[in-house]
Amino acid sequence: MPRYHVVEAGRVVNTILADGPNSLPGALLVLDNGTAEIGWVYDDGVFSPPSPTPGPVPAVVSDRQFFHALAISSLITEAEALAAVRTGDIPTALQVVIDALPEPERFPATMLVSGAVEFRRDHPLVEAVRLARGMTVSEVDDLFRLAGGL
Repeated sequence: MPRYHVVEAGRVVNTILADGPNSLPGALLVLDNGTAEIGWVYDDGVFSPPSPTPGPVPAVVSDRQFFHALAISSLITEAEALAAVRTGDIPTALQVVIDALPEPERFPATMLVSGAVEFRRDHPLVEAVRLARGMTVSEVDDLFRLAGGL
C-alpha cells in the first residue's frame, strides 16, 4: 500500500498508508515521493521544507553588537556605527528620535545612547525608536537577533 501525505492549508499534517488519493474523503492526499515530512509546505505540486523558526530574541546586546547591526541593516552608516562605539557619537537616526522626546527625557536618552555598554530589548527607548522609524516588533526582534549573532 503506498504512502500519502495528508495536506491541509498547504502543509503536510500527516503521512498515511492508503489505497489511493481518494481514500480519505474530504482530504487532500498527495503521493509520497520520499522527500517530504510532516510540517513541510505543499504548493503547486511541490513539497518544500518549512521556513526555519527564528531563534530567541536576546534580552541584551553589547553596544558594539547593537551599532554593528544597525549599520548592517542600513539604519545608520558604517561611519556612524564606528563613531558611536569609539567616542559615543549618536547616529543621526537616533538623535532625531531623542530630539523628539519630551525635554525631561532627552538628557537620560542622550546619556544612554552615547554611554551604554549594552542595550536591552525591553528598554522604552528601543520602543520609541521602533515607533519613530515605523518598524514592526518583529523587525526589532530580528535586529536584536542579528546583533546577538555578531
